[in-house]
Amino acid sequence: WYTHNGPEPIPVSSGPRIRLLGPVLAIEAVTAEDGGVYKCSASNAGGEASADLRLTVSTPIHVEISPNVLSVHMGGTAEFRCMVTANGMSVGPQHITWFKDGRQLPSSGRVGDTLQVTGVTREDKGMYQCVVRRQEGDSFQASAELQLGDAPPSLVYSFIEQTLQPGPAVSLKCSAQGNPTPQISWTLDGFPLPTNGR
Repeated sequence: WYTHNGPEPIPVSSGPRIRLLGPVLAIEAVTAEDGGVYKCSASNAGGEASADLRLTVSTPIHVEISPNVLSVHMGGTAEFRCMVTANGMSVGPQHITWFKDGRQLPSSGRVGDTLQVTGVTREDKGMYQCVVRRQEGDSFQASAELQLGDAPPSLVYSFIEQTLQPGPAVSLKCSAQGNPTPQISWTLDGFPLPTNGR
């Protein structure tokens, strides 16, 4: 057995973690430094045959979204960053996909590891997921929550002034938006409406 990472193959020798068991090369407690090209060579009086194999050691990665919880006023901008580390060190560019409440987001508005949501509306609040997929096929993910900050009430619809003869029913509609959801109260000439069943 040889390591074949340089110009010339270097014989593999037994050690505390490496055992040569006839045709088997056993490496215990594999580390990233053990990765590379290994060469197996077999020879006899008739000649020699060899085969190369590449050992890739995948370091587990940790995915985190910053911030973990973000509160943004309606109409504002939310920005999440997907941070990928291995053994506490930042990892280079990765294949990152963003999801909201389990549904993949379109690529627009995404810059590298950063997701930006502009003009935040009520529909934008929820859970955002950052999924990192590696070439080895494994994937890692993290999630963060976008909350709506307090927003003062604003009228979405208000009734129009009407002149009626006594007798028919009248229906007046008023709706408002804000966060938390505004409570509607009605007054007549500045006083609470009488409760007389009508």
